[in-house]
Amino acid sequence: MHLTESDIHALIRDVASDFGHYVDQYEEKKYPPDELIRLRAAFAAPVRVTHSDIEAALVWKYGHTGKANYPDHQRQLARRIAAAWPAHAIQPGTPIGEAFHEWQALLGKTTFITVCFLLHLANPDTIPILDQHNFRSVNHHLKTPRPKAKPSRLEDLALVGTFNELILQHWAGADVGASPTASELDRYLMMHGKAIKR
Repeated sequence: MHLTESDIHALIRDVASDFGHYVDQYEEKKYPPDELIRLRAAFAAPVRVTHSDIEAALVWKYGHTGKANYPDHQRQLARRIAAAWPAHAIQPGTPIGEAFHEWQALLGKTTFITVCFLLHLANPDTIPILDQHNFRSVNHHLKTPRPKAKPSRLEDLALVGTFNELILQHWAGADVGASPTASELDRYLMMHGKAIKR
């Protein structure tokens, strides 16, 4: 991504124009912030991660918090991850490509978003949360011609991560108000991406 300082400030002004509106729409009941904090702390010590931590991570990621009945395929996926975890736990700081390819081989390509979320939980300061909504929002703001509908490659995770870094590092220089937290930017991208899908 090659953007001049002027391009970055224009991008930030675009994000800032409706930032509060979308952050306020974030669904805390579906995605409770305290549970995400707890999960990040749990995955920071991978040898202590339990099956219930893994199941809770998938419940949070797919917005099933508070639901007794959620898709059986996600329960089965949690069991598969828990069975593989002791021998393949993602250690914080492990090179992203190495961990990503190992878990994709273990779980299959259809689990791309789940694998990215496991990587995030182990490395929350360097790897963003990824989903189709924030990916759509990032491509919208970057004016990507004919963007893919859903992320499916490691490069897509890197794109969202680079976008987040640019916004957070350069926000103050754009003179658009107080800098957001990484959590607020996550909320904005998710809700903005949902809105522009309609």
